Amino acid sequence: MSILMDVKRFEFLCHIADYGSFSKAASVIGVTQPSLGRQIRKLEQECGMRLLYRNGRGASLTPEGAQLLLRIRPLLKEIDSAICDLQADRNSARGAVSIGMTPAVSRIIGYRLLLAAREQYPKINLNIVTGYSGYLLEWLASGRIDVGILDNERRADHLVFDHIAQLGLSLVSAPGQARLPEQANEAIDISALKNLPLVLPSRMHGLRRTMDIAAANAGISLNVTYEIDAHDLVREIVLAGAAHTVMCALAMQSEIERGELVAALLTPAVSTRLLCGTPSNRPVSAASRLIIGLIKATLAETAGERTGDISIDYGGSLSA
Repeated sequence: MSILMDVKRFEFLCHIADYGSFSKAASVIGVTQPSLGRQIRKLEQECGMRLLYRNGRGASLTPEGAQLLLRIRPLLKEIDSAICDLQADRNSARGAVSIGMTPAVSRIIGYRLLLAAREQYPKINLNIVTGYSGYLLEWLASGRIDVGILDNERRADHLVFDHIAQLGLSLVSAPGQARLPEQANEAIDISALKNLPLVLPSRMHGLRRTMDIAAANAGISLNVTYEIDAHDLVREIVLAGAAHTVMCALAMQSEIERGELVAALLTPAVSTRLLCGTPSNRPVSAASRLIIGLIKATLAETAGERTGDISIDYGGSLSA
């Protein structure tokens, strides 16, 4: 039996004691009288004693019920006060928060995050900027952004990173440009990348380093025909069939659903770890902390919908 339900039953008991009647209390609470009666009987069973006298004129507390309410009322007030304080903190959260994300993360959760922030924290002015991890690291250090969502292990002066999720990587191609599996959600062996022309970011960024390590482990060399640090240009190159790329397929989900691109998860599984970076040499604002929580919640919601492409990482923090 849940604690929340127990608290509600105590509140019901208080209402009956205050109004001296099941019918009046039920009307105020907004439940039916029989339902209220069942809840009180369950409470009495849990306590192992009668808490109310019931008669034709209404209801009154037994001595045991009166003694119980003497101790319960202050606790109920504390619970109400705590909830009110939390709501006040949320409603008063205000200020500007600048979040830096990789292009893939922005395409996966950016719009959802904006909508959720506007609904839950209307007084927070949220700005989202995108860039590959190397740029985000510089922007975090310089104070251009308040929070950075970037990939791969990092160590940097005055920055702290928390692991928050992992993105599964897929080969993404124009239709007919690679021998991808015919069935959706099937995987392709990483060795198939050996002779494919690829467009990837430069080596200063986390995704490229992840792929270089994965290729070395597989005993192959990557044919990086284009080294591009502009996500929109990478997308154009792949759409034109000039090269293939590797990324989380969710970042190209719209194009895949329209049939403009196809994707297959790499095997053995290759993933990039998402980190939430914040400065250790300047305070993180209350508004920034709320947005970080919203980012984690949005990623978790997306992970629940697409478990093959994204998973939540409950690892610890990494600091300089």
